[in-house]
Amino acid sequence: MLKKILNDIDLINFILKKGGLIFLFRMISMALTFFTTWYISTHYGGSDFGRFSLALTVLQIIFLFFALGLPSVFLAFTGSFTNDELKKGLLIKATKIVLVVSVFPVLVTFFGADLIAQGIFEKESLAVYFRIVAFAVPFMILHEIICYYFISVSRHLSYGILLFVLPNIVFTLFLILTHCFDLPGYFTFLDYTLGIAITVLVGFFMAFYQSREFSLPDLSYKDILRKSIPMMVGSMFLLLLNWTDILMLGRMETEENIGIYNAAFKIGYLALFFIASMNVVVMPKISELFHQDNIPEMKKVINRATQIVIVLTLPLALFIMIFSKEILSIYGEDFVAGSTCLIFITAGALFNAMTGNVDQILNMTNQQNLVKNIFFIGFVLNVVLNLFLISAYGIQGAALSSLITNVIVNVIFVYKIKKNLGFYTFI
Repeated sequence: MLKKILNDIDLINFILKKGGLIFLFRMISMALTFFTTWYISTHYGGSDFGRFSLALTVLQIIFLFFALGLPSVFLAFTGSFTNDELKKGLLIKATKIVLVVSVFPVLVTFFGADLIAQGIFEKESLAVYFRIVAFAVPFMILHEIICYYFISVSRHLSYGILLFVLPNIVFTLFLILTHCFDLPGYFTFLDYTLGIAITVLVGFFMAFYQSREFSLPDLSYKDILRKSIPMMVGSMFLLLLNWTDILMLGRMETEENIGIYNAAFKIGYLALFFIASMNVVVMPKISELFHQDNIPEMKKVINRATQIVIVLTLPLALFIMIFSKEILSIYGEDFVAGSTCLIFITAGALFNAMTGNVDQILNMTNQQNLVKNIFFIGFVLNVVLNLFLISAYGIQGAALSSLITNVIVNVIFVYKIKKNLGFYTFI
């Protein structure tokens, strides 16, 4: 494999240079996220951190539904564009869609904040958080879209700064100021929202400050939504697939075992770190080559990117599996009971990484409906397996279900790519 990789040194340099940049930015983001999490929990206490976390979860759920798959579809369309003015035009069209679509969740969340807080969560103190969520919704969606715009124009440095660095730095600075002025706990979530909002404004300034010229692409809003909504539904099923284990354990297992499984899940999925970094480099290239009908070059890009991911991921995954007990003991001796879970989860993530960015390959090649259907199959399969395996083996059963589902879903993806595009992702 190493010989094949080294044969395409120019392509490898491109992938590693861009992918390494994203990797660095992700590391900075993880460090800043750890700091803000520690800062809120230590300076405001567990209750305020819990409210912050719940508000953020609600915001992410609203984002999933009302982003309508627009960030991903941005790259799927722009691969066929011949100049950056068309990409700016699509950015303007996507922004208009966001501003119209987000009116509904903004109004419902803002004016229904008291009802949601008391009627659903039975916590009156959450109402002010949900009003801030309403303000955050359009900025959250626009943040993703403006970041994907910079990927489409190959400005990976700008993408990394806007997605990983700037919002976290602004959030951190506002968080420290909030504590210095002894402001109420809900200001922590307002700080987070301001970090996103300011980043969006900076992003649009960066996109248009050199040239305000743009050309609207020959795409109707119906054309955009026809392609983006299946991507949204696919993302929903993927999210449900990943949440199934925790949700079903919540019904069938003790809180202690759920905590052990959750820790194992988060550690195991670190094996996807490299593939996530490579994803943003490879996606626009796949879209561009697909629209050029250059399948041989697309195959080469996908093969080399996947092979690099395998080389980088394999040592990390093996380390996690071999030292599973020692790693989990950092959380406490009770967590060592989850070592088998960690091995299963990591093995599933490793298999995922070794097959490559299979779902995004199909999304970028106009097969988003197929992706949606495969993730739906995976979701149903995971539910069925969890019903039987959790009852029989507890949290180990949930981890085994995750492993089996990961293998089957990714095998289906690989088979479909081979059938529809004519090549395997890894050779």
